Amino acid sequence: MRIVLFGILLCFCIEARPQDGRSNDFVENKSELRAGESIDEKIKKNFFLRADISKTECYVGEPVMAVFKAYSRLDASSQVLKRPSLSGFSVLEMVDAYSNEPHVEKYKGENYNVHLIRKVQLFPIQPGTFTIEPAEVESMIHLRKGDEKISLRDFFRRKKGDASLERQMVFQTPPVEIKVSALPTEDQPAEFSGAVGDFKIQVQLDDSSIGAREPAVVRLIVSGTGNFPLVTEPKVNWSPAAEISGPTVTEQVNKYAFPLAGMKTFQFTIVHRDSGSFVIPPIKFSYFDPSSKKYKTAESNEVRYTVLTTSERSATPSDQMIFRNENETPVHYYYFAIIVVVIIGVIIWLMLRPAKKK
Repeated sequence: MRIVLFGILLCFCIEARPQDGRSNDFVENKSELRAGESIDEKIKKNFFLRADISKTECYVGEPVMAVFKAYSRLDASSQVLKRPSLSGFSVLEMVDAYSNEPHVEKYKGENYNVHLIRKVQLFPIQPGTFTIEPAEVESMIHLRKGDEKISLRDFFRRKKGDASLERQMVFQTPPVEIKVSALPTEDQPAEFSGAVGDFKIQVQLDDSSIGAREPAVVRLIVSGTGNFPLVTEPKVNWSPAAEISGPTVTEQVNKYAFPLAGMKTFQFTIVHRDSGSFVIPPIKFSYFDPSSKKYKTAESNEVRYTVLTTSERSATPSDQMIFRNENETPVHYYYFAIIVVVIIGVIIWLMLRPAKKK
């Protein structure tokens, strides 16, 4: 992403579009310099950068969205010189790739061609005051006199006398300070490990009956919205008889949503050498909710499971059912046999009864 064209093609669309037939995505080209207009004022009103920060005061770990854009209603050739530095934050990009193509956006009642410079979610990692440095864009602004008819060839082959109507300028977003407060220590739960947002937790075990010495998978799933990159493994009170390996950690988040939404899974493998009944007690997951400015604790479900020996596991209920079906005669067979016997009896009686004398 280097060169950005803000108005070259648009000026021809404007000439081809009737002034009284404007659509919602119509951007009026302001490259025409009329008598008495100041070039500097013209550029200032119609080409500028903006930094949109969702909040300037937050807690450690609380998500902040930062969006940097260039707005234009002029013919200009532009390139991004500098994207803002974001020291003091964990950064998540909210777009897959930055496109050269502008989109139309309304600002203060007017439509502009807008180019996205950067869009990120920021997660403060320590308290303090941090400055979001400016983004910089260099642009060659092309203006024309009010009575000048411009063609595509003329645009690229301007006369020497037109140099006064061009400006090469560097635009910047204003620096923005973000004040990050430390999380409160009052009423902070013992198991709190830095999660900030709104979360739930659940435990999954594929089968409530597992075989002795056979590995089984247990998943701890933390879901909701918040600072998933900083969510750590919850504490589990495993049975002393269980051999635990893991966890394997996976994240499934929607980076396009603000605040960040999704789930984080901690997958463990457990093995029991002896049979018996066991319990994974409810797991507590504490987090700080910035909307209420309070600590909250989510609690998972309890999981009970049974470890079977090899012989117990081989004699499953389904196996026993199959055995009974193969050796026991279904009841409806008896009903059918009774009906057949009755019918045969009636036929024999009709054949053997004496015929009536006439």
